[in-house]
Order: sequence, then structure tokens, then C-alpha cells
Amino acid sequence: MISISDRMFITKEVNSTTVAYFKKSVLRELLMAFSFEPLSNNSTITDLFRSVNHYGFDLPYEIRLGLFEMLWQFKNGLGKDELTALYFWGINQKYMCYFEHYLADCDTYSEKKFDEEFGRSLAYKIYEPKASGLEEDTILELKLLLCNFASEFDLSLVDEYTYENILEVIDMYCSAMN
Repeated sequence: MISISDRMFITKEVNSTTVAYFKKSVLRELLMAFSFEPLSNNSTITDLFRSVNHYGFDLPYEIRLGLFEMLWQFKNGLGKDELTALYFWGINQKYMCYFEHYLADCDTYSEKKFDEEFGRSLAYKIYEPKASGLEEDTILELKLLLCNFASEFDLSLVDEYTYENILEVIDMYCSAMN
């Protein structure tokens, strides 16, 4: 359990529900915007998607910049609930890094005290994503996700099955089980 205050807790159930909402709604919206041109009825792949697909994780500066611009614009267009869900997902992605970092920096606590203090540090990240570095960490995790997503496809031959395949992979990425 992540303690936010003496009276409020974020349970595993709240976390998993929030992350499921992120995947079902926010992530789907991001993957659709990344994959298809607006108003194309899912039939025109974006140049950014093609470029990320072509270069993989070794993106040239201009494409990396374009990808980060797209991600920041997307993040800035989210509502409060969507943004909160995004940050919960970001914490889940970086949980072990945060845990190991906190473990290395903390004094010797009892297990209960450690859990309480670590939970507070995670809650701080949710409430202060800019100051805590969570905002930037989350954008970097989204970049990795989009690079992984783009690498799933062979875009050397694009036909009607390519668009169906992209939609199927989006469904897979957005399932609560993933």
C-alpha cells in the first residue's frame, strides 16, 4: 500500500484500476494519434510513425525532437483524470528504479516505517510530477513505449492488412492484461 496521508491510502486495487483506465483510454488515444493521421479514418500512417519504425531506438535528432514534441503536446492536452492516470502508469513503469534509489538513500527503517516513507515519496511524485521528476520520467517511458510499438511492424509494404494489424496491436497494448 502507498500511504498518501494518515487517512488516505492508494491500494493495489486503486492503482490497477487507474492504470487499466490509462491503457484503455489514454494510451489508446496516444497510439492512435501516433499511428494515423487525423481525419484519415485510420488509413494514413503518420510520417512520425514511419520514421520511428525505420530508425528504431537509434533516432536521429530531428525525429527524436519531433517525437518528444508530439508527446509533450499530447500530455499537455490531457484532462486532470487522464493526467493522473498517466502518472500512475509512469510510476508503475519506473517502480523498481524508484524503489532501489529510495532504498540506497534511506536510513535504516523498520519495514513498516520504510513502506510508509517510500509510499509517501511515491505520493509526492503523483502530486508534484514536475518537481519530483515524474513528468520527465513518464515522457521518457512513453518514448520507449512508442519505439517498441513502432518496431512491431514491417512497413516496407503497406496495404489494407497493415492498418488492421496496427489496430490489433493497439488493442493488445491497451488491454488490461498487458
